[in-house]
Amino acid sequence: MVKGNEVIEIKKGVFWLGVYRDEQLELNIYLRTFEKEGKKVNMIIDPGPPVVFDYLQKIIEKKIGSIKNVNFAYLNHQDPDVCFNTLYLSKFNGRLKVICTEDTWRLINFMGLKERQFLAIDKFKSLRGRLSTGHTLRFVPTPFCHFRGAAMLYDEESRILFSGDLFGGLTYSNGLFATSVNWHGIRLFHQIYMPSQTAIRNAIDAIRALKPAPEIIAPQHGALIKGDLINEFMDQLYELPVGPEILKVQDERKEFYIEAINEIMDTLRKRVGPEIVEKAFKKVNADPSFPNLFELNDKGQVWNIKVDPAKSFQLLAENLQEGQPQQVLDIIKTAILKASVDWNLPLYESFKDIKGDSRNEASLEMI
Repeated sequence: MVKGNEVIEIKKGVFWLGVYRDEQLELNIYLRTFEKEGKKVNMIIDPGPPVVFDYLQKIIEKKIGSIKNVNFAYLNHQDPDVCFNTLYLSKFNGRLKVICTEDTWRLINFMGLKERQFLAIDKFKSLRGRLSTGHTLRFVPTPFCHFRGAAMLYDEESRILFSGDLFGGLTYSNGLFATSVNWHGIRLFHQIYMPSQTAIRNAIDAIRALKPAPEIIAPQHGALIKGDLINEFMDQLYELPVGPEILKVQDERKEFYIEAINEIMDTLRKRVGPEIVEKAFKKVNADPSFPNLFELNDKGQVWNIKVDPAKSFQLLAENLQEGQPQQVLDIIKTAILKASVDWNLPLYESFKDIKGDSRNEASLEMI
């Protein structure tokens, strides 16, 4: 995401509150200020976990004067990275109203929130809410994406769809808005967290039915999506195997990818040194907010891949090659090519495009 904590006005009255943690699973928290004819309503959307509350308080105070001026908290679902700061917000403002589904409330009320604060999405007529400013909010349930009670928020005036975990992704670039490159991180995220392809398809059908269509999709993790990428990513997600479906397509080829990865790593340990292997696995498995893609045995060998083996293989290969001097890069590419041929694996598309460090001096001791 954008480097450094900052606030960006996405559209008039809609603010992305930058919370940069230098992790692949970043947090997006949004502030929506509604104003009309002297009336003003402030809503925080997916206010996040306690580890960012101090920053959140400061930035809210800069934008609207006081944290007590937050009138509503909208919660997509019950996960602590989404909703826990709602409790702290309610301590500052006992009149804070919490908008979520009954399924979500059933779990988050254990945090100590009061029943009088709760506004159930399920009870809004036609799944629409009208604010005192005259603005209309539309609620879009997305059951089992990834929680039974998940529901997106569509702001009709700004035409921004706040999608929660749907369209969320790992962060591999610094831009606030997605490019086609972000699909890789979105794919991995959904294949770990989404339990059902049917659930994703139902959610996308609901998005396609929105009139007027959203101009921006703002997820709780990763980059925001706008323009042609909205339809492009919806089409790709619609066909993406997840949950039980991914198990069907993975199992047949997974063992080949595991064998190929271990062959590559054994070659690099011998020819370059064990540090390059350790560094690559550490990089793809280091983020504490995201499950490890590869499971290793006590000898440092891969014995399981948790998501799409082909995409995981590609991610590991990219991390191995990134920033390497040409001499080392040649060894890595040769090892990847040989293992791919040995195990009858397709060469991934970006293989020919990866560049290392063009400097001649080697940063690793050659053997």
